Amino acid sequence: MPDLNTLIGKINKYTKKISLNRNIITYLVCVVIASILWFMNTFSQDYQTELNYPIKYINIPEDKYPMNKLPDHLQLNVQAKGFTLMGYRIKTSFQPITFNFATYQHLLQERDGISEYILNTNDIKEKFGNQINPDIKLVSIYPERITFRFAPTQKKKVLINPNLEYKLKRQYILNQIKLDPDSVTISGPANIIDTLQSIQTEIWTLKDLSQTINKTLKLTDIENCHLNPNFTNITLEVEQFTESHRTISITPQLMPDSINIRLFPSSLNISYDVGLSKYDQINDNDFIFAVDYPQNTDTTYLEVKIVKAPAFIKDLKYTPQKVEFLLEKK
Repeated sequence: MPDLNTLIGKINKYTKKISLNRNIITYLVCVVIASILWFMNTFSQDYQTELNYPIKYINIPEDKYPMNKLPDHLQLNVQAKGFTLMGYRIKTSFQPITFNFATYQHLLQERDGISEYILNTNDIKEKFGNQINPDIKLVSIYPERITFRFAPTQKKKVLINPNLEYKLKRQYILNQIKLDPDSVTISGPANIIDTLQSIQTEIWTLKDLSQTINKTLKLTDIENCHLNPNFTNITLEVEQFTESHRTISITPQLMPDSINIRLFPSSLNISYDVGLSKYDQINDNDFIFAVDYPQNTDTTYLEVKIVKAPAFIKDLKYTPQKVEFLLEKK
C-alpha cells in the first residue's frame, strides 16, 4: 500500500509545476500583447522611404524613333503611414506609372535632324502622384530629368546572313541553304539603317551532319531598331555526293575583231563533287572557263579563270590553269 507522505509529496510537486506553467503562459501572453501594441504604434506613424515603380510610355511619335534608352523604372521618394508602406513593400509587382508623350510632343526642339526634349520629373510630381495610392505622398522623383531624343524613322529591307558552324560527315555534301524569309524589314533611326547591308542570325553549330535539317533561328538584335520578322526558318539540304569529271572548252574573251587566237590546249579537265540528286542536272553548258586577250604582248601564256559554274557543286578543280596561245590576224 502506497505511503501517504509519498503521495502527498507527489501532489505538491505536480501543483507547483502547474503553477510554473501558468506563469510562463501569462508572461508570453503579456509579451504578445506588448508586441502588438508596439507594432500598431510604430506602424501608425509617418515614414519616408523609396519605392521603385515601373514606367510605361504611350503615344511615342510614329514617325520618330528613340535614340536613347528611356528609364523603365522611377525611384519615388514617398511619405506615408507605416501600414501603407508595408503593404506596398510586400507587393510583388506594381501597376506601371503611365507617361503620355502626346502631352509633350509640341515641346520637342529639332536640331540637325534630331528632336529633343528634357523633362524635369519634379515638375510633373503631382501628375505622377495622382497615379499611385492616395494615402502615399510623393516627395521627389529620381532621375530628376528624362531626356527624350528622337531621330526620323526609316525602313529598309536587308538580306539575312545565316551564322553557321557545321561539319559534314564523310561523303556528304551541303547542296544549299534555304531561308524563309531570306530578308527582313528593319525600322529605326536613319543614321543606323543607312549603314546596314545584312543582318545575321544567332549562331547554329552542327557536327557530323548527314541529313537535311531545319530550325527556326532568331535574328541578331540591333539596338534602337525593330525587326519584322525577327526570325527565319533555315533549312540545310544535305545528301551523299559523288565525284564527277568533264572536259570543257576554253572560251576567249575581249578579243579584237581583227584577231584570232589559238590556245594550247584549247580545253581543260575539271572535277567536282555533286549531290546524287543533282548529278544528272549538270551539263557542259553550265560551265564557262575563259581567257582574256593579253594586255602584255611579251607574255607567253594566259591564265584560265572560272566565269560560270553551278552554285551547288563543291571542290571544283581544273587543269591546266594556264595555257599557251598564238595570235593570228584575220
